[in-house]
Amino acid sequence: MDRELYQKINSLYEESSLLQDFNGYILIKEGEHILFQQNFGYSDYAQKKIADENTIYNLGSITKQFTALCVLQLAQRGLLSLNETIATYLPDLYYGRNIIIQDILNMISGIPEYWSKTEWHEIPQVTSEDSYSFIKSLTDYDLPHKTFHYCNSNYIILGKLIEKVSGISLREYLNENIFIPLNMMRTSFLTLDPKDINTATGYKSPHISKWEKNTVVINSFAGAGGIYSTAADLCKWDEALYTEKLLTQDFMSEFLTPVLSNYAMGWYINGDKIFHGGDSPGFSVRFTRVPNRRLIILLLCNFDGCKESNMGHYADMIDMLVLK
Repeated sequence: MDRELYQKINSLYEESSLLQDFNGYILIKEGEHILFQQNFGYSDYAQKKIADENTIYNLGSITKQFTALCVLQLAQRGLLSLNETIATYLPDLYYGRNIIIQDILNMISGIPEYWSKTEWHEIPQVTSEDSYSFIKSLTDYDLPHKTFHYCNSNYIILGKLIEKVSGISLREYLNENIFIPLNMMRTSFLTLDPKDINTATGYKSPHISKWEKNTVVINSFAGAGGIYSTAADLCKWDEALYTEKLLTQDFMSEFLTPVLSNYAMGWYINGDKIFHGGDSPGFSVRFTRVPNRRLIILLLCNFDGCKESNMGHYADMIDMLVLK
């Protein structure tokens, strides 16, 4: 533990009214050394439980980097080509039939965002099959390979692509090709073990209601969201990205290289810093890597994400202390 960093982060937490809204777990690691790890608040308020490196959180959109890597694995194995059109594998995606897979990965496909459509109604019963069927009906595409547009529809389509090409469910593919090989034994997709007592409870934003559970479950995001994991398991994922356990160097380079914007395949690239956030009901997370230092900064929060999220501000404050 870096004593100076420990004091600075805790002082910041005590002094900043904004950072005091953070409730969760922070882990900072450089190489083999843990610089900082600490719980703030409660992982379960009713039971006064605190989080540790093995507490499970919903990762939201951080799922996208896992989905992207699965597609690249299939390309590496010769089972698909990134320069082929999506219709080669998903002919039912008629209105997007001429879009190439690489543009979908980089979110420069022009595919419309299903989530923002007034016709779409998100209820707990809907699944990614429903969202994919709805996406197939959309016709208001922009020109592909022209501009970046962050859009969940892209990664729901990629989830279906993985299932079509591999012949197994996305859950099975993730387990067999990432989670089990990396010994990410507390990481899962879409479902949690109900008997696991070290799972964070999601709460609404404290600005809306203090310690009120957010029990909303979204199942339509598979591929764009859906992974549950821990700080310890995310460290294993980070470490694997420096090796060829999952991808060769050539494919790993493509994985982390933006095309028309600062967005690569499930990552924002800002100079030496690589990062992504994730929001889901009851959770807001941020995952930052600085490869030239083999540095990882994880902020896992079990307060609401989306519009109420201050995660970007939390992360910026912590980044300033660590990356100065």
